[in-house]
Amino acid sequence: MKEKKKKDSCDLMKSQKFFYIFVPFKIAQGCTSVLLPLLIVELGGKAKEVGIVLGLYTAVSMFGTVFWGKISDKFKKRKTCILIGFTGTFLSYLLLSMAFNLYEVILIQTFFAFFIAAEIPVTTVYILRSTNKFYWDDAIGKFNKIGGWAWVMGLGIGAITLFFVSIQNLFLLNSVISAISLILGFKYLKQRPIHINRRTFKLRLTQIVERTRYIPNYLIHLPVIRLTENKKVNSFLISTFLILIASGLIFTPIVPYLKMLGVGSSICFFAAFMHSSTSALMYQRTGREIYKKGTLRTLKYGILSRAVLSLLMAILIIYKEIAVGIILIYAVLGITWSYIIIPSFSYMSKTAEKDREGGAFGAFNFFYFLGLLTGNFLSGIIVDLFGYEVDIFLAIILLLIVIVNLKKSKIEEKKIDLKKIYG
Repeated sequence: MKEKKKKDSCDLMKSQKFFYIFVPFKIAQGCTSVLLPLLIVELGGKAKEVGIVLGLYTAVSMFGTVFWGKISDKFKKRKTCILIGFTGTFLSYLLLSMAFNLYEVILIQTFFAFFIAAEIPVTTVYILRSTNKFYWDDAIGKFNKIGGWAWVMGLGIGAITLFFVSIQNLFLLNSVISAISLILGFKYLKQRPIHINRRTFKLRLTQIVERTRYIPNYLIHLPVIRLTENKKVNSFLISTFLILIASGLIFTPIVPYLKMLGVGSSICFFAAFMHSSTSALMYQRTGREIYKKGTLRTLKYGILSRAVLSLLMAILIIYKEIAVGIILIYAVLGITWSYIIIPSFSYMSKTAEKDREGGAFGAFNFFYFLGLLTGNFLSGIIVDLFGYEVDIFLAIILLLIVIVNLKKSKIEEKKIDLKKIYG
């Protein structure tokens, strides 16, 4: 028995080696998540332009995700779609390194968002078809962890590198880094022409760090414009939509605002690095909170914490505009992400009807993307017209509305004694 377990473990490790092909790709994406707003500001843009670029990117990505997901399922060309995503990333960063006005940035980002999205819904299927089904949770968890920390590493690289190179040259460096994944993918990835039914898979967490520009690391259930037959779940989907709008309002304008306060580009990267690091560190701890307090109670705690911290940020903006304080609050806000996303996934998993999980999770993804898209667009407009403090106050109001609305989504949960689980 021990020899069999040892063999299975070795086979699992062997099947997961290709995960590291995605590391350069994720590093480049992490770095660019802050680099793009910095480029827009350098070219004369403000919060409105940042919101427009990110909103268009999200909208096109959502459409591209559905398109490429269906194409890969129909023709079974998993490797091809992943390589299209890698190629789109490489070319977009290469062209952005040569962009000298906002129109070029908008055009490049919007056009290549469609091709970059090809990787997102296909990678999951590739992982599942490369791993024994008994180890799916372990495989996806490990891939998620590797991708999340690679993203954080990209932010760290950006913070250090910008001391020595220009924004354009850092985009060029990111194109070279992403090209490594493209080359490795061509050489080592294999086609997995096996049919899968996305509706049969349960929901799994898609990201351990909060990202206001990109949709999740991977996607199993394609977004569908649909409500469920469960009123409690529908109310929860509306809450998800409002949470993501609030997140977009808070975080999308943060880089332009810090630049307006005279904060250096490397410090902007450092702030994002701290935000993502705290998010990733809390990822595994939140599960215990759900066992102890329940799903919705944990979620309310995360939402309320985000609202209180956002209020503190708004106060600093109104009265003192202390950049150091704003950066510290932004870093701590990363902790609240795990208390929001993990309970949300847990709730959908607990309430989805048997054999209808795919439709429920597809609806969740749609409202997730729609909220992110709306928040991106609205944030820039509100900040430019009324100021960042008004933008944050609106986000706080939305978060408080969500806390009230979650009462309609209440479900019965068994109380679990943690001592029996963890000792």
